[in-house]
Amino acid sequence: MKPFLLALQFFTIITLRSDLSAGDDDLRRSRAWYGPVGVVLGLILAGAGWLLGGVLPPLALAGVLTALWAKLTRFLHLDGLADTADALVHMTSRERALEIMKDSRVGSFGVCAVVITLLAKFAALASLEPSRLLTALIVVPGLARALAGLLAALLPPARAQGLGAAVAGPGSLVPELISAAAALAVAGLLAGRAGFLAALGVLLVGLVQGWWYQRRLGGVTGDNLGASIESAEVMALLVLCAA
Repeated sequence: MKPFLLALQFFTIITLRSDLSAGDDDLRRSRAWYGPVGVVLGLILAGAGWLLGGVLPPLALAGVLTALWAKLTRFLHLDGLADTADALVHMTSRERALEIMKDSRVGSFGVCAVVITLLAKFAALASLEPSRLLTALIVVPGLARALAGLLAALLPPARAQGLGAAVAGPGSLVPELISAAAALAVAGLLAGRAGFLAALGVLLVGLVQGWWYQRRLGGVTGDNLGASIESAEVMALLVLCAA
């Protein structure tokens, strides 16, 4: 139960145990629950979409859901996206890139990355029909967080300390694969062929970004995992729109 609670409190604003302590091993074991926790987040979003869908027009609903999506995750992944963009969009040394990601200030690359991501999510949500919108809200967060679990299990931590050092690192990979399979099963059951195509798009994002992180940083940081989640969510939403 502890790994699930850690994953839930890490990825959402839901805090069931404020006194829950965790070591590095506990955080690594929580990777097995990234996909299911993403589905839980998606169910909350879908519930909000269902409740508000009869009251708000599509554009307003898409705006509210985009904001709620970010709020439910404490804006954590968007912060990671901004830091990753500031550090890696331009060419610099590994040491300088890691230093930039530790800086609390946000640069122009980070601002642009966050704005583009939010606009893409808003546009995709506004473009989906009501029934497909609710399906997408459940499917997408699970796929994106399952990807984060796989990246954390496959890549070494880029620095010796920090969130990435606590979460990332080689393991058996079996729990993370089961988590990914659960998210894939939900996508297939709810969205059919489109769900599998969305999962393929998420996998493509993971391959590209995993290679990029390894090449530029020699591993992965917590910010990188957040950036991958945001990128994967955008990709999955766009695939579901196209499919």
